[in-house]
Amino acid sequence: MAARFPAILAVAALFACSHAVPAVADLTATEHRWLDGATPPLSWALRQGLPIDIVVLPQAQPGAAPIAMGYEDGRCKMVFAMRGNPAAESTLDAIPAALQQATIEAMAAHEIAHCQRHRSGSFDSLPAGLADKPDAIESRQPTAALQAMAREMRLTRREEAFADLVGLAWTHARHADQYPQVLAWFDAARSDETPRGFHDTRHWLALAHRSGAFDGGKGPFDQADALWQRGLLDD
Repeated sequence: MAARFPAILAVAALFACSHAVPAVADLTATEHRWLDGATPPLSWALRQGLPIDIVVLPQAQPGAAPIAMGYEDGRCKMVFAMRGNPAAESTLDAIPAALQQATIEAMAAHEIAHCQRHRSGSFDSLPAGLADKPDAIESRQPTAALQAMAREMRLTRREEAFADLVGLAWTHARHADQYPQVLAWFDAARSDETPRGFHDTRHWLALAHRSGAFDGGKGPFDQADALWQRGLLDD
């Protein structure tokens, strides 16, 4: 999920070249596993010119997502919140060892998608030609505050859907043999979401199950965008 926060003051390292890793001496084994796993899509993103800083939080962040993306002053901040955060270990423990690399890459690509949307100035917006109208949930809210919350939920859901599709497009291109298993992981991760809630991307995941969903031969952003727009038409 894209984190919406001010600048983070933490142990930070900029990827100086396409295959670099943060030069932090005291990284834990869990941090190394996540950072190493995320390196392939991060390296690719940097080669595309995305301005991504890597932030490793040194303080405990229980309950935080192990990785998240923020945007501040024109730069993206990929935040790794591992220390004092059981979710960092439990997330890995729940993934079969043979599937961990592909799944971490998919999660990192998901976060990179948020960066790309911010960088392009399109975050929270629809493609040209599509009207951004309140859905049924937003329309029936009795107060302006609840309407604003419902709108935020609607916009976030769309962005999460795009990011999920980028993660899956990356997997399809780089780990085609494991695509069904990674897609099943996304299905399971979204299975208990509130219908049309912040992370209910199941409408778009259903499209990712279709034969040829990511056979367009383009990059992950373009392939995800095509499927995302298809889902927007009947969402």
